[in-house]
Amino acid sequence: MAEIASYANTAYTPNYSAAAPIMDGTAAPGVAAAVSRGDHIHPSDLTRAPLASPTFTGTPAAPTATVGTNSTQIATTAYVLNAVTGGTAAAIPGANTADNNGFAVNQRGYVSGTVLAAGAYGHDRWKAGAGGCTYTFAAPSGPSVSITITAGTLQQVVEGASLIGGTYTLSWTGTAQGRIGAGSYAASPVSGTVTVGTNTTIEFNTGTLSQVKFEIGSVATPWVALSPQQQLAACQRFYWTGMLYGGSTLGAGNSFYLSTALPVQMRASPTVASPSNTNTNVSTPAYGSLTPGTIYASFFATVTGSTILWATVTASADL
Repeated sequence: MAEIASYANTAYTPNYSAAAPIMDGTAAPGVAAAVSRGDHIHPSDLTRAPLASPTFTGTPAAPTATVGTNSTQIATTAYVLNAVTGGTAAAIPGANTADNNGFAVNQRGYVSGTVLAAGAYGHDRWKAGAGGCTYTFAAPSGPSVSITITAGTLQQVVEGASLIGGTYTLSWTGTAQGRIGAGSYAASPVSGTVTVGTNTTIEFNTGTLSQVKFEIGSVATPWVALSPQQQLAACQRFYWTGMLYGGSTLGAGNSFYLSTALPVQMRASPTVASPSNTNTNVSTPAYGSLTPGTIYASFFATVTGSTILWATVTASADL
């Protein structure tokens, strides 16, 4: 009113502001002299999201509910992480591409403390490095066994068919140091770059070792035990040992062919051998494979009559 009164005897010329009103959603009167109050704060900002079905951009935030909340309250990423893992992404187990990673499978019957020549296998999928290897272990008391490498190095060639490439992390329990490929040995965990589809060696030097994990990404996540059936099946893709038994009544010189399907199709057609066999009236058997899932023995009768072959056999398609 004071402003209008001052122009009572003269023409009033408003001083209009060219500035747009400030709009932050909180109403407040302005104090500028310009008409329309250039510093006036608008009580409703129409550039903001509506209450009904808003679409946010950027990084919207919300209060994080306590673990166990069961309501229509918004669940933030922090709430989900706390509820699932206790607060850390590293607690979410990733896929492990190392086979027999708890040293639970020993189809070859490696004896604790035996010296392995370079490239010779001990526990399934684990073989001596270039300088050989000696390690000891105790009887298993659960899903994993702790071994102690006393000399040389122990390695596994991880099949490229299971590797998608990128950064991989190798982690384990124990005092042994490990490496990926030709990298440097270091304490757990170590990371390195893997080429997609390429066989990759993981290797450990002297010390204790168990619960090995080789996974995609730069963060080591918890080791998870597979069931005994899963562990054995994974190993039998590369190595199997069992029996071939059969026979017939044949004329002298007649041949006989004995085959069996393997419990797991192997990585490739395996090399078949027989550490020991017992036979009756048969020639020295020949062993082989026609497919990754089948092995055979063939022989001929040395005399007319009953022929029997009973052989311990191994099939290997290991890397």
